[in-house]
Amino acid sequence: MLDTLRSLFLPVEQKPDPARRVALAAVPVGILGTGASLFVPNVSHSGLADMGATAAADNDGFISFPDKNEKFKALFRLERDLRDEGITLSTYQFITYAVVQGQRPQPIVRWEGMEFSYFRRVSRLTWRIHAHNVSYPRDLYTGNFTSRVMNPFIKTMIDIEPMKLLDDPGVLHGPMGYLPLDSKTVNWLDTYHVLRNEGSLIKSEHIRPTPDGWPAMFIESSCSTVSRRDFFDSKVTALPFQTSGFYVFPFPAWMRMGDQPGHMIGAWSGRRAVNGPRDLPKTFRERVERENPELLQPRWRELDQPLSAVMRQAIADLKAG
Repeated sequence: MLDTLRSLFLPVEQKPDPARRVALAAVPVGILGTGASLFVPNVSHSGLADMGATAAADNDGFISFPDKNEKFKALFRLERDLRDEGITLSTYQFITYAVVQGQRPQPIVRWEGMEFSYFRRVSRLTWRIHAHNVSYPRDLYTGNFTSRVMNPFIKTMIDIEPMKLLDDPGVLHGPMGYLPLDSKTVNWLDTYHVLRNEGSLIKSEHIRPTPDGWPAMFIESSCSTVSRRDFFDSKVTALPFQTSGFYVFPFPAWMRMGDQPGHMIGAWSGRRAVNGPRDLPKTFRERVERENPELLQPRWRELDQPLSAVMRQAIADLKAG
């Protein structure tokens, strides 16, 4: 999410969004429990039955599902894991660009980070998810860690610090959508999600919901890719994927843009860290080990925090339904 890249870059007065937890995800490490059956989706075109073969171009097309439950299982399996309890870890890099009205957009800084999420099933097809996120700034040209970058629009070096999201309130995620755990009412946030077959690959396109009260100039979208062989292998409950995407957000305070009209764009690429923390990039992992080694472990205590009466009722309604 993990959770979220987007919440890290909003102006400081804006509230982090727990729905982003689904954004980037990773492989389970030491997962407990079973109990979720996998699916084989219905498809709207021929040729997917031969799961191990290289697909021909005429097999390309959209994948359809019999109902929203099966479609959600496809998404959650790709971005999380269908087991009762688990953790996911992802690693990513992205560049943020500043877009000022009437001027050429300019790259500002590269970031390298990880998102670590941990989740538990609360009803048949709904999970409670919590996460934390760490991102370090890197120089655009050398790739070295940095604490100062040039803002070409104000022609000034600006200070920039590592970003750590450690207080995300969490979210429920299921076929109904996303429900942030700090919501005062039960208002599930819907999402746009499409799966496509493209040659020997399955591509998942996901536009995440934006909660009420967020800036109008905001959107986040991603495209994750897995092999057809893995996607149709029922033994794989969490899919190893590559992902890329973008998001648009207002100028953060550290850009020192004042009232200047414009916005930022972040463009990322990342992957599931299949073997847990040891799969993180070496220099990034070593820095986390020096500065915050506890963040290389899941924070299960977050899932032991009591839920509000609103969330308890939402879960009760899911179980009753």
